[in-house]
Amino acid sequence: MKYTRYINLLVALILLLSGMASCDEESFSKDDFEWKTEAMTIVMPGEYKNFFYASNAEAFIVTELDFSVSVLAASDDDANTIEKLEVYAYFQETTGDEQVMHGGENGKLFKTFDDVEDFNLFQMSITIDEVYELFANELIIKDRPNKLISTDLIELKWVITDINGNVTDTRTNCSGSQCQYLFGVDEGFACPNDLSGVLNYEVLDKGAGATGFVGKTGTVQITRVSLSGEYTIDDCQFGTSWNGNKYAAKLFDQDCSNLIILDEPDGTEWEITNINGPTCDITWTYYYTAGYDEWATVRVTRADGKDWPEDLRGEGPY
Repeated sequence: MKYTRYINLLVALILLLSGMASCDEESFSKDDFEWKTEAMTIVMPGEYKNFFYASNAEAFIVTELDFSVSVLAASDDDANTIEKLEVYAYFQETTGDEQVMHGGENGKLFKTFDDVEDFNLFQMSITIDEVYELFANELIIKDRPNKLISTDLIELKWVITDINGNVTDTRTNCSGSQCQYLFGVDEGFACPNDLSGVLNYEVLDKGAGATGFVGKTGTVQITRVSLSGEYTIDDCQFGTSWNGNKYAAKLFDQDCSNLIILDEPDGTEWEITNINGPTCDITWTYYYTAGYDEWATVRVTRADGKDWPEDLRGEGPY
């Protein structure tokens, strides 16, 4: 029963921490987590999970990865102060059919953080240059014009030392998804435009089957999933769906051509017109439009002030 409670609380903690980036770090207290039995580290990557080499640009366009890190000390005795957190790295290199792991048994020390406050988030970054310089003398493949190649994999582990000298090595004293972090190099065609961000909208016109009203305003969020033109949008019908609920969808910049394709069960499509810098008009239609007069035209403006591509277009009307 105690083990089950530990697992349930651990899952809850990870879910809680995944939404902490914009929260007040001081609003959480380790006293709420007395169930801890050993030190642990929670690591949350930023927007990019891997370095990215753009084949169309013949250059890396993601050269740095960012992480949010939080350390939880053990609850035994008074071992609730972290003396230091050490980050160690391993480098897996593929040569032909062979995979070679560099870093030895313990890994190579990458960074040390002293006087880490228990259960508070702090930021860590890692660059291509730092990884390469750490392992350059050991690498078998010497022909590396850009230092890293697509078959390289880097593993990070965390060594926690508390004020009493107790040491937790997450490669040997840990189990689960938070013990190590693995990343590498993605390679592909990178879209030159970034369509992500907050969109402010105003309803200009609508069918009788759509909810809301002309003049209604609101916001939607487009989130970039990959540099190859994959996004998500939290409401592709801009608050005017038949029942007022949000219509989340995947959004694709097809072939990086500024042709917007939506992917959601009812086949929503956009017609994009009147592009004027950061503003354009979008008319959505979908499978039920003809039978139920469900559609709307909204004027959307990018909150970041960036201009839309002049040839931005959708595949609609349905």
